[in-house]
Amino acid sequence: MTTMDNTRKIVDAAAPKTDHVQFILIRIGGSLYAIDIMKIVEIVKYAPVTRIPKAPEFLEGVIDLRGAIVPVVDMRKRFEIQAERPDDTASENGTDKIRIVIVKVMDKTAGLVVDEVKEVLKVAPGRVVPAPKIAQGVESEYLQSVLSDRGRIILVLDLDKILTTTERIQLKNLVLGEKKHKSGGNR
Repeated sequence: MTTMDNTRKIVDAAAPKTDHVQFILIRIGGSLYAIDIMKIVEIVKYAPVTRIPKAPEFLEGVIDLRGAIVPVVDMRKRFEIQAERPDDTASENGTDKIRIVIVKVMDKTAGLVVDEVKEVLKVAPGRVVPAPKIAQGVESEYLQSVLSDRGRIILVLDLDKILTTTERIQLKNLVLGEKKHKSGGNR
């Protein structure tokens, strides 16, 4: 085989395929959700975050991700799931599965604390349908669509709705205020 043929195979393999869409399957509490893989920047192991005074309850705090201050949203609190996670030091209870999924939300980077990242799903576009209007509950306002995979119905999160416009502004002000405070600037 010639070098040109090898190059063509590599380029073809790297080209985006339109015969399926990809999602990361996550667990929050006892439920499974999906996030469009194109919204994900990276997935990091859970590490303690810096709390921000007067922040909304669902805001876990901020982390330093290679020099960038990233706000971190606890998805259990956002979805008003009452069950508490086990103590951070108790890895035998499953806390070693907790991850921070770093995502792009309306051109901003944020972290989402999830109980577990399960797998990458590849599904045919026809198996992803708009969320039914009958869906109720706190989570329903954050749903983009529903997908079917091996007999499972999985809710696809609409990351642009995880934070309201007011919450985004409040978060920006809190994070900027924290950054100024740590650098010694005036508030």
